[in-house]
Amino acid sequence: MLNRDQALEIVQKAYQARVDGDKDALAKYWAPNANFKINGDQSLMEHVPLSASEPMIAISALIDRFRFSDLERLTEVVEGRNLAILWAVTITVEDKEPVRTQLFDLMTLDEDGKIASFVQFGDTALIRHLAT
Repeated sequence: MLNRDQALEIVQKAYQARVDGDKDALAKYWAPNANFKINGDQSLMEHVPLSASEPMIAISALIDRFRFSDLERLTEVVEGRNLAILWAVTITVEDKEPVRTQLFDLMTLDEDGKIASFVQFGDTALIRHLAT
C-alpha cells in the first residue's frame, strides 16, 4: 500500500511530465480504464476536451493547446490512495498572455500507484477565454 509521500511523489512526477509536455512519460502514470474529467460544461468550451474514455487522448490535445509552467503545489489532503490537491500554475496559449491560475484535483490511485480516477476543477471562464 502506498504511503502519503509515495502518493504525492507519483502525482508530482506526473504533473512534471505534463509541464514538460512529455506525453510518453505522462501516459505511464495512468491506469488502464482510468476516468478523466475536467469539470465544466462542454457546450461552453468547444474544442477543449473535458473528458475521454482514454485519458491520454484528451490530455494530449490539452498539452498541445495549453502549456503549463511554474507549477506549485499549494496544499494537499491524502487519505490512502485518494488525493485532493490545490495547485497554482501559469498557463500559456498561443497568441494570448500567460495567466496564473489555480487548479483543484481529486484523484484516486490504483494498487500499482497509477491514476485510476482524475477530476479537475478550474476557472472555466478562463479556460473558455484561453480557448477562443
